Amino acid sequence: MKTQKNSVFAWKGTTWKVKRTLDRNRALLKALRLETLQAAEEANEWLARRGFDFDYHTHVATTEEGKLAVMCFDEGYVLEAGGVVPVQQQP
Repeated sequence: MKTQKNSVFAWKGTTWKVKRTLDRNRALLKALRLETLQAAEEANEWLARRGFDFDYHTHVATTEEGKLAVMCFDEGYVLEAGGVVPVQQQP
């Protein structure tokens, strides 16, 4: 039993790092969706400056327009030619 318990703690730190990163990404996407950005700053720069990690997401979904949205739980973004555009929530 002790060996099994030690193996669980061996991967627990990595799991928490991933969860923290996903939670931070979700919070930043939500803030981006609610924020009105200046024309000089693009959304992808805004996210990167605040620590958004583009390597972490939960799933990819299709929008009603047929575009692919990279999602982090219930928040997400669509890749456009000029950068990223936040996915608007459905009422």
